[in-house]
Amino acid sequence: MTSPTKVYCDTNIFIAAMEMQGGLSDQAWQVLDAVDEGRLVAVTSELSLAEVLVKPLAARDRKLADSYEGLIASRSCFEVLAVERAVLVRAASLRADRPGLKLPDAIHVATALSGECRFFPTTDKRLAVPPPLTALDLGPHLLQKIVRGAP
Repeated sequence: MTSPTKVYCDTNIFIAAMEMQGGLSDQAWQVLDAVDEGRLVAVTSELSLAEVLVKPLAARDRKLADSYEGLIASRSCFEVLAVERAVLVRAASLRADRPGLKLPDAIHVATALSGECRFFPTTDKRLAVPPPLTALDLGPHLLQKIVRGAP
């Protein structure tokens, strides 16, 4: 039996799931539900938590902040990786090769590579990820694309 596909969940997937309505939210929840069901394995960075908490904390929305803290926590098929020195060095290398890449994005990509992820769903169409990662638009049929193993 093959192991489930590994996907990287960047900040956009959590915001889409928790704060948006409609198609993007539905697609994000399908991926997160597939992780909870063990059909996918997901990885994210602790940086994701820091990024998603800004808006709820600024709005004094403790309920949303607590929801994010519960959602972005390691569990069976979901691994939250620390921003370690090796990730930062890899992020710097990525930025050296791609001058337009911002540090937070580079940390996410470096974490995805360190976590041996295959897919990187995102709403950021400018984000170019290096092989073996494949960027996928957080849009229609996202889960089906991941499960099929093709963009």
